[in-house]
Amino acid sequence: MTKQLTILLIALLFIIIDTKAQKHTFDSVEPTTVTKEINRDNGQVYNLIVTLPLGYQAEKEYKILYYLDAWWLENLVTGCYRILSLSNKTKSNNLEDVILVGISSVGDERAWNLQRNMDFTPSKFNLKLKFNLGEVPLDETTTGGAEEFLQFFRQDIISSIESEYKVDSASRGIMGHSLGGLLGFYSYLNHSDLFSNYILLAPSVWWNDSELFQDKASMISKRESHMFAAMGTAEIKMMKEPMGNLVEELKSEENRKLKITYRQYENEDHHSVLPQAIYDGIELIYTRSN
Repeated sequence: MTKQLTILLIALLFIIIDTKAQKHTFDSVEPTTVTKEINRDNGQVYNLIVTLPLGYQAEKEYKILYYLDAWWLENLVTGCYRILSLSNKTKSNNLEDVILVGISSVGDERAWNLQRNMDFTPSKFNLKLKFNLGEVPLDETTTGGAEEFLQFFRQDIISSIESEYKVDSASRGIMGHSLGGLLGFYSYLNHSDLFSNYILLAPSVWWNDSELFQDKASMISKRESHMFAAMGTAEIKMMKEPMGNLVEELKSEENRKLKITYRQYENEDHHSVLPQAIYDGIELIYTRSN
């Protein structure tokens, strides 16, 4: 037996012993996931990916977190939540049982980019700077559908999910990355009754010269809310500066109903920030002691 194999077996033995000592349940049981197809009047098709907590009971009321871009973030979000739910640290701090609902486009990568560029942007792109997101050009024909999407979210997505599952709608949460984070912030400003918990990951609040936070009064929270925002220090200046300015505005003394946590991750960029930020955001928002 080689030295490397011996070391590996010893390490595995310690993991098994430690796992049993902490009464973790690292077994073959997987959370139940249900996928539902939902259609909009404009012909756009979405999948709603519902992941139920282990031990789900139909009669019990659960917290609920809707996350955008499930087309590529499903495994990362559900994986982070499962690791948290199994860890001794969060067990002792009473991590909430949360129903996760991913909203996913249907189709290939181009279809996903077309969907998010339109659905997550609150106004038609009007900057002189011309560029593409996911090989889709940003212009007046591909952007500006956030208001219509949130109406669909309210009337169709939420009603479909929350008529089937018993959830605490007062603590409903949303998670979004990049343009998804922009949509989350837009909902905070304009549809405050929809969500009270926000996980905003590298949000694109630069959109159209940061037009969303020109009205300072609109940033005062209308209800008790909790927001976790994340940004990597290796982000481009176009992303970082508006976010820093926004956080300062949100932390004003008048904004007493909003509890905001802003974390910057050293040397992380627009995408590498995601694993740790998703983990931290879920832990911060859904640990009862917080």
